[in-house]
Amino acid sequence: NEIDYETLTIGTFDLAGGPATFSETVFYHFSSQSLIVTDALAKIPESYASSETLTELMDPSNLLLISKQSTAEPGLPEDTPDQRQVGYEKTALLISYFFPEHEELVDPTKVIWTDGWHDNFRQLSGRVLVPPVVRTLLYEPNSKQVQEFVTRITTTTTTTTTTTTTT
Repeated sequence: NEIDYETLTIGTFDLAGGPATFSETVFYHFSSQSLIVTDALAKIPESYASSETLTELMDPSNLLLISKQSTAEPGLPEDTPDQRQVGYEKTALLISYFFPEHEELVDPTKVIWTDGWHDNFRQLSGRVLVPPVVRTLLYEPNSKQVQEFVTRITTTTTTTTTTTTTT
Protein backbone atom coordinates (compact mmCIF):
# COMPACT_ATOMS: atom_id res chain seq x y z
CA ASN A 1 0.00 0.00 0.00
CA GLU A 2 1.94 2.96 -1.31
CA ILE A 3 -0.95 5.45 -1.42
CA ASP A 4 -4.04 5.85 0.74
CA TYR A 5 -6.97 8.14 0.02
CA GLU A 6 -10.09 9.67 1.52
CA THR A 7 -13.04 11.06 -0.43
CA LEU A 8 -15.53 13.72 0.59
CA THR A 9 -18.79 13.72 -1.38
CA ILE A 10 -20.95 16.79 -0.85
CA GLY A 11 -22.93 19.39 -2.74
CA THR A 12 -25.29 18.27 -5.47
CA PHE A 13 -26.14 20.92 -8.05
CA ASP A 14 -28.32 20.99 -11.14
CA LEU A 15 -25.91 21.30 -14.06
CA ALA A 16 -26.84 20.88 -17.71
CA GLY A 17 -30.28 19.61 -16.80
CA GLY A 18 -29.20 16.95 -14.33
CA PRO A 19 -27.72 16.51 -10.88
CA ALA A 20 -23.95 16.80 -10.46
CA THR A 21 -22.30 15.94 -7.15
CA PHE A 22 -19.00 17.38 -5.97
CA SER A 23 -16.41 14.93 -4.68
CA GLU A 24 -12.99 15.84 -3.30
CA THR A 25 -10.40 13.12 -2.96
CA VAL A 26 -7.08 13.58 -1.19
CA PHE A 27 -4.21 11.15 -1.46
CA TYR A 28 -1.53 10.33 1.07
CA HIS A 29 1.78 8.99 -0.23
CA PHE A 30 3.35 6.95 2.57
CA SER A 31 7.04 6.96 1.68
CA SER A 32 7.26 10.72 1.12
CA GLN A 33 4.63 11.54 3.77
CA SER A 34 2.94 13.83 1.24
CA LEU A 35 -0.70 14.83 1.24
CA ILE A 36 -1.91 15.51 -2.31
CA VAL A 37 -5.02 17.67 -2.76
CA THR A 38 -6.75 19.24 -5.76
CA ASP A 39 -9.60 21.74 -5.40
CA ALA A 40 -9.61 21.71 -1.60
CA LEU A 41 -6.68 24.13 -1.51
CA ALA A 42 -5.25 26.57 -4.00
CA LYS A 43 -2.41 29.01 -4.33
CA ILE A 44 -2.79 31.74 -6.92
CA PRO A 45 0.61 33.04 -8.06
CA GLU A 46 1.08 36.78 -7.72
CA SER A 47 2.18 37.10 -11.34
CA TYR A 48 0.98 35.48 -14.53
CA ALA A 49 4.63 35.26 -15.57
CA SER A 50 5.37 32.99 -12.59
CA SER A 51 2.40 30.71 -13.25
CA GLU A 52 3.68 27.29 -14.27
CA THR A 53 0.65 26.36 -16.32
CA LEU A 54 -0.29 28.14 -19.50
CA THR A 55 -3.96 27.61 -20.17
CA GLU A 56 -6.39 29.03 -22.66
CA LEU A 57 -7.37 31.56 -19.98
CA MET A 58 -3.78 32.79 -19.99
CA ASP A 59 -3.79 33.37 -23.75
CA PRO A 60 -2.66 36.99 -24.29
CA SER A 61 -5.84 37.97 -26.17
CA ASN A 62 -7.99 36.64 -23.31
CA LEU A 63 -5.88 38.43 -20.70
CA LEU A 64 -6.09 41.69 -22.67
CA LEU A 65 -9.86 41.35 -23.09
CA ILE A 66 -10.36 40.91 -19.35
CA SER A 67 -7.86 43.67 -18.51
CA LYS A 68 -10.18 46.38 -19.84
CA GLN A 69 -11.78 48.72 -17.30
CA SER A 70 -15.15 48.24 -19.02
CA THR A 71 -16.61 45.78 -21.48
CA ALA A 72 -17.89 48.82 -23.39
CA GLU A 73 -14.33 49.81 -24.36
CA PRO A 74 -13.77 49.00 -28.04
CA GLY A 75 -11.03 46.61 -29.11
CA LEU A 76 -8.17 45.40 -26.96
CA PRO A 77 -5.65 47.47 -25.03
CA GLU A 78 -2.02 47.52 -26.09
CA ASP A 79 -0.28 44.18 -25.46
CA THR A 80 2.15 44.96 -22.64
CA PRO A 81 3.31 42.91 -19.63
CA ASP A 82 1.39 45.31 -17.34
CA GLN A 83 -1.86 44.87 -19.29
CA ARG A 84 -1.43 41.08 -19.27
CA GLN A 85 -0.87 41.22 -15.49
CA VAL A 86 -4.09 43.22 -15.02
CA GLY A 87 -5.97 40.63 -17.09
CA TYR A 88 -4.42 37.80 -15.09
CA GLU A 89 -5.40 39.38 -11.76
CA LYS A 90 -8.99 39.97 -12.87
CA THR A 91 -9.18 36.41 -14.23
CA ALA A 92 -8.02 35.06 -10.86
CA LEU A 93 -10.77 37.04 -9.13
CA LEU A 94 -13.41 35.82 -11.61
CA ILE A 95 -12.37 32.19 -11.10
CA SER A 96 -12.27 32.50 -7.31
CA TYR A 97 -15.60 34.31 -6.92
CA PHE A 98 -18.69 34.18 -9.11
CA PHE A 99 -19.16 37.94 -8.88
CA PRO A 100 -16.05 39.55 -7.42
CA GLU A 101 -16.29 42.73 -5.42
CA HIS A 102 -15.53 45.74 -7.67
CA GLU A 103 -16.91 44.06 -10.78
CA GLU A 104 -20.10 46.04 -11.37
CA LEU A 105 -22.84 44.98 -13.78
CA VAL A 106 -24.08 48.29 -15.22
CA ASP A 107 -26.58 46.68 -17.58
CA PRO A 108 -26.84 43.24 -19.22
CA THR A 109 -24.18 44.20 -21.77
CA LYS A 110 -21.78 46.30 -19.72
CA VAL A 111 -19.46 45.43 -16.83
CA ILE A 112 -17.14 47.93 -15.15
CA TRP A 113 -14.27 47.19 -12.79
CA THR A 114 -14.18 49.77 -9.99
CA ASP A 115 -11.28 50.82 -7.77
CA GLY A 116 -10.26 48.24 -5.19
CA TRP A 117 -10.15 45.10 -7.33
CA HIS A 118 -6.33 45.09 -7.29
CA ASP A 119 -6.32 45.18 -3.45
CA ASN A 120 -8.65 42.17 -3.47
CA PHE A 121 -6.26 40.28 -5.75
CA ARG A 122 -3.31 41.05 -3.46
CA GLN A 123 -5.25 39.63 -0.49
CA LEU A 124 -6.09 36.47 -2.45
CA SER A 125 -2.77 35.73 -4.14
CA GLY A 126 0.50 34.29 -2.94
CA ARG A 127 -0.86 32.13 -0.13
CA VAL A 128 -2.47 28.74 0.30
CA LEU A 129 -6.21 28.99 0.88
CA VAL A 130 -9.53 27.26 0.39
CA PRO A 131 -10.91 28.81 -2.80
CA PRO A 132 -13.76 31.16 -1.79
CA VAL A 133 -16.28 29.62 -4.18
CA VAL A 134 -15.53 26.11 -2.82
CA ARG A 135 -15.68 27.31 0.79
CA THR A 136 -18.99 29.15 0.29
CA LEU A 137 -20.89 26.69 -1.89
CA LEU A 138 -19.60 23.38 -0.56
CA TYR A 139 -17.81 23.54 2.77
CA GLU A 140 -19.89 26.02 4.78
CA PRO A 141 -23.28 24.34 4.14
CA ASN A 142 -21.75 20.93 4.93
CA SER A 143 -19.43 21.85 7.79
CA LYS A 144 -20.06 18.64 9.80
CA GLN A 145 -19.16 16.40 6.85
CA VAL A 146 -16.08 18.53 6.09
CA GLN A 147 -14.92 18.34 9.72
CA GLU A 148 -15.32 14.54 9.71
CA PHE A 149 -13.37 14.38 6.44
CA VAL A 150 -10.53 16.50 7.87
CA THR A 151 -10.47 14.32 11.00
CA ARG A 152 -10.18 11.16 8.87
CA ILE A 153 -7.33 12.70 6.89
CA THR A 154 -5.40 13.95 9.89
CA THR A 155 -5.91 10.70 11.77
CA THR A 156 -4.64 8.69 8.81
CA THR A 157 -1.59 10.89 8.20
CA THR A 158 -0.73 11.20 11.90
CA THR A 159 -1.00 7.44 12.46
CA THR A 160 1.04 6.73 9.35
CA THR A 161 3.69 9.29 10.23
CA THR A 162 4.02 7.87 13.75
CA THR A 163 4.22 4.33 12.41
CA THR A 164 6.77 5.30 9.77
CA THR A 165 8.90 7.21 12.27
CA THR A 166 9.05 4.41 14.85
CA THR A 167 9.98 1.57 12.49
